[in-house]
Order: sequence, then C-alpha cells, then structure tokens
Amino acid sequence: MELQSLIYLLVGVSFTIYFGLALWTKSSSTKDFYIAKNSFSPVVNGVSIAVDFISAVTFVALAGTISLLGFSGSAYIMGFTGGFVLLALLIVPYLRKFGKFHLSEFIEARYYSKFARNLTIFIIIIVSFIYISAQIKGIGIVFSRIFQIDKDIALVVAIFVAFLYSLFGGIRQVTYTQIAQYMIILFAFITPIIFLSLELTNGFIPQLALFSKTNFIFDSGIKTIEQGSYLLHVLDSSLEDYGFSYTKALGLLDIFTISLSLMLGVAALPHILVKFISTPSVNDTRKSAFWALVFIAIIYTAMSPLGALSKINSIKHTQNVEYEAFINGEIKHPNGLDNNGKWLDIWQNIKEVEFTDKNQDSKIQINNSSSNELYINPDIQTLINPEIANLPNWTVALILAGALAAALSTMTGLILISTNSILIFFEEKDIAYNTKRYKIFSKIFLLAIISLATFFTIPNYSIIETITISFTILAGTLFPTIVLGIFSKNITKEGAISGLIVSLLFILVYIIYFCFIENDLYSYDKYLFGIMPIGIGVVGAILNIFISIIVSKFTSKVPEEVVILIDNLRTPEIKEIL
Repeated sequence: MELQSLIYLLVGVSFTIYFGLALWTKSSSTKDFYIAKNSFSPVVNGVSIAVDFISAVTFVALAGTISLLGFSGSAYIMGFTGGFVLLALLIVPYLRKFGKFHLSEFIEARYYSKFARNLTIFIIIIVSFIYISAQIKGIGIVFSRIFQIDKDIALVVAIFVAFLYSLFGGIRQVTYTQIAQYMIILFAFITPIIFLSLELTNGFIPQLALFSKTNFIFDSGIKTIEQGSYLLHVLDSSLEDYGFSYTKALGLLDIFTISLSLMLGVAALPHILVKFISTPSVNDTRKSAFWALVFIAIIYTAMSPLGALSKINSIKHTQNVEYEAFINGEIKHPNGLDNNGKWLDIWQNIKEVEFTDKNQDSKIQINNSSSNELYINPDIQTLINPEIANLPNWTVALILAGALAAALSTMTGLILISTNSILIFFEEKDIAYNTKRYKIFSKIFLLAIISLATFFTIPNYSIIETITISFTILAGTLFPTIVLGIFSKNITKEGAISGLIVSLLFILVYIIYFCFIENDLYSYDKYLFGIMPIGIGVVGAILNIFISIIVSKFTSKVPEEVVILIDNLRTPEIKEIL
C-alpha cells in the first residue's frame, strides 16, 4: 500500500481504539473523571505509569538528543531512570500510606497550611503547563508529517485533537486506554530499531546493538572500515572523520547538574505520583512501581543503541549523495523500495530538515562544522529513521502512530492533574465536582491551558530541553519539601513555605533571564557557577533545604498531631491511613 494511505490507516485505527476504550470505560461521575478509585491491579497500573513516563519526550526526542550529544546525552538517560528509582523508594510508599489523591493534600496535612497547599498547586500548574507545551510540540511535529502541512497549521490541529481527546479521557478511561497505547508504543518504537539492527549489524536485538558487529563496509570518504568491525568502532571513526563530538557543548558540570535535576524532578512528578494512589494497598503500590520499571526499561535500554544507529544510519544513507537525484527517487536503495530520498523533500517542506548546498557541488555533505549542509532537527530523529533507511512503508506509518500515542497519553494525564489542582482550590470539593458550573469551568480551563501551552516557546530550546525546565522547577521546589516532610519532624510550615517561595523565585528568575532575556543556551561565563538553566534545580533544591531548616529553627514547633502523622507514615507496623 502507498505510504500516505498507510499512515492514515494506522493512525486512524489507533485513534478508533483509544476513543472506543474511552467510551467503554466512561466515568460515572465528574469526580471519577479526575480521581481514580483504588481498583487497578499492579500490572495494569504499571503499564499506565510507564506510558505516562515515556511520553513524547522519550519517544520522539530522546534518541535524537543522544545522537546529537553522544556521551553527554547520558545525562538524560541517567536522570529519567534514576528519578524513577528515587520516586519509588523515597516518596511513593509514604504518599500511598497517607491515602489522599493529590500531592497538595499531603502538603496541606504535613505542613498544616492551606497557603502551602495553594502554593503547591501553583507550582504544579506551572510545571504541567511547560510539560504540556513540549507534548503539544511533539504532536504538532507528528501531524505535520501525517498531513504534510506547515508546523503552525499542525499545531492548530493539535489543539483541537488534544482538547477532544482530553474530554474523553478521565483517569479511569486513561488507565485502560494506556494499555493499548503501550502496546502500540512498544511495537512502534522497537520494530524500526530491529530493522536498523538487521541492516547495520549482525544482530537483531535492539538492546545488544551497541555490542554487535557491522555487516557492511563503511566508507567515510576518508577511510574505509571493513565489514565485521564493532558498531562502536564504526561510530567512533565516523564521528572523528566528520568532526562530530561526543560531548558537544556539555561539560562534566552540565552532565551532573542536568542529570541530578532530572532525577529530583522525576521523583516529584504529580501526574505520575497520582497513579500510585490507584492501588488497593501499599504493597500493590510497590508492585506497581516494579512493573512500571519493567515496562519502562524495555524502551529505555534500547535508547542508547538507537542513538548510535541513528547517527550511522544518517551518514550511511545521505553522505555524498546527489541531492536532486536523491529527492526525485532516482537513486535506488538495495532493498528495491521506491520511496528512497522522498523523505528529504517532505521533511524540508514542513521545515524540520534543511539542506543548504554550501560548496555548490550538488551533493549532500554532513559534518559538525560551519560547512555542514544537512540539518535534521534532533526532535524528529526517531521519526525520520525508517524513512532515511528506506524501511517498509508500514514501519513509517507505525512509528507516527506510536509517537502520537505517547504524546496524547502523557498530555491527558497532565491536563487532568492540572484541572484537578484548580478544583482543589475550592473548599467544598464534593459539591464542586457535581455542579454544572464547575463542569463548564473545567472544560474552559482545559481549552485555555492547551491553547496557551501550544504557542508557548522557549527560544532555541528543543522539546527535551523545554521539558527539562519543568523537571528542574520540580527538583528545586516540591522534591525537597516532600522529602523533608516525610523524613523530618522538625520542618515547620513557616520553614517549608519560605523554602518553597525562595527556591521557586530563584529558579523562575534564573530561567526567565537566561532563556528569554539573555537568550543564549551556552552563556557559561554568565551562568551562576556555570550551571545551565536546565540544571539549576540542583541549586534550587540546596537553597530550599537550607532555608527550610534555618527558618524552622526560629519558629514554633510542629504540632503533635502532625508528628503522629509522620510517625504513622514511617512506621511499617502502622496500618495505612485511609
């Protein structure tokens, strides 16, 4: 079947499955739409958590970032996966024992302050807004390729689809729909990597591709590498020959601060934490964390191999190729398919790929210098791999369907947690959830946050850098406050509020100045201690902890009932607080 028809078919089928499941598992009340009952098994909950965790960032942008940054890209791998471990060990069991449905309710009870609760809600909304913005950008890229339209028009389409999908997706529907989405995401993500492994190496298991040997003679134009060489040797040689760098512009301090900020931020993700409440017991919560880690690991262990394969794939199929003959399909691929080269013309038209013939030789030359002629947005590297390698049409259509599933699932969870946060501002929640006025308000809020997030942009930031900003805000604000609240009986409400306010203001001012005013991603001589905005959450966390402890020493002691609450959370023998 022709490529465009296959894209429409697979994307249409996947949407039909999502909306069908959403209608089949429709919530019986508005409250059920925003808050799940404790009815999901650990395996089901683990799948749901994994899909939210993977998101468009992992599916669309992470491998491209690794391909671009090389060794420095490990900061994102370590940050995302390490953060999930912190979440499972330091936070989840205690919040589940507390038994409430929202992070702000824990903050209110632990710090006996509605102001602390509302401040938490404000932070959650800011973080979710930035997170949704990145997801929408991912959806826009996918729609640009599906319909072959300009990205701005695709973003308008994304607003409509995201809003409609959110209306159908309550917590209960989302959880069941995400089972289907995970299967599509897994199949869509892994299948092209298997094809790439078979084409470039002597193995087919994606996770082992880095340790495999090549099954082709690699001619870099400078030297020839014989067939049977290790893939990492070919990668290293090609990077050296074409002037690519394993570390790009990131140094050791960048890798450390970005990785740690991501870890702390992931551990406090509100739309992930709420999923752990949807289990019958603390024990099932731990099982959910285990299964989520299993489902996440299947994807993440293939991420570094995909980054390496992507780099070699791009060089192998585009270096020194005649441009006009290539985009017109006149240069045939050995596998006999006839769409070779057309991808370059399509992605150029939607402004995600750019070819500039700088030396006027009508050939494509790629390198890491000012003479580089082919720019591929790292945010699309995963999506474009099957087309560069000229894989079967159905793999191209499948990966677009998988990317859309990853983006929609996470975005829905973020929108639900944001809307629920707004509704928690109201004291009488039971009335609010069932009042026509608040039903209308929630839909208006949904449309507003999606529309505003769509056109929110951090200049010169990729999808993964944009989303890292949301993590770094969480790292410096909510993570220290939650952990101190669980493991210290001495932190008072005044201390916690002071720590939250100072750290939040510090991080926001730092981000606004260097991202929007100074607007230079690598202004190392101007950064505080040389730390980039995406890693400043580490400093914010230290500041938060220091201020919280100091202020607490000079304010009234924590009330006895709160001390008892902390003891109950930390004592295994005490039954769950329901």
